[in-house]
Amino acid sequence: METSNYNTANTSSWTGNAGYMPSALHLDDSDVAPSLRFRALRTAKERQAIASLRRHAAFGVEQDLGLGLAPFEQTRDEVGLVTAVYRDAQPIATLRVVPTGHRLTGAERLLDNNDFDASILGKGSWEVGRVIMEPEDRHPELLLQCLALMLDEVMQLEDVRHFHATTTLAMARLWRRVGMRTVMTTSGASGTRYALVHGTVDAVVAALQQSQPKASTGLHLADPAQLVMRAGPAGHGLHA
Repeated sequence: METSNYNTANTSSWTGNAGYMPSALHLDDSDVAPSLRFRALRTAKERQAIASLRRHAAFGVEQDLGLGLAPFEQTRDEVGLVTAVYRDAQPIATLRVVPTGHRLTGAERLLDNNDFDASILGKGSWEVGRVIMEPEDRHPELLLQCLALMLDEVMQLEDVRHFHATTTLAMARLWRRVGMRTVMTTSGASGTRYALVHGTVDAVVAALQQSQPKASTGLHLADPAQLVMRAGPAGHGLHA
């Protein structure tokens, strides 16, 4: 698969895939800041660009739940997809998604000792985590604009049918704004409660359509069914 990994917020380019259909997010040039750009960081060298952002990464959820994922940080980067949004030449947000099937997501390990519908972790299921921004950039509208852009690009670059995240209860409220709902709650060693949240692709697109007013972001989302149609009949297509 050959892709363009440095896209502006006004385009979503894809090469080397004849099955590509247009993005579900349509960005209006008159409303979206043209300086916002998406980039997929596929190599360790490329990921050095977000080293300053990653110093804010939080590991408390995974550690408190005893998920044992800390030794696999580099592997999760390599198996998953690390993305960034740039403003001019400066990365202002980064998001990592990790596919299921490798036992490298929190939800897969939660399933060892918790009862929930395992079908949400099947083929095309991706853990959303590591949404990181500098503190001064964490404005709600900018956060949602960056998150919408990154999720849209991920849905084009990968076979995505489900998103999920293991998160604090406070962060679960943010994920509800992008179409993800609580599947279960559990407690960490500290007694703190955490949630597993999940959303299908169509639910995420529908939620983004409602939460991104044109006047502030310029995002225009198409029918969520386009995401399922995009790659064939099988549906290919702030740290939690």
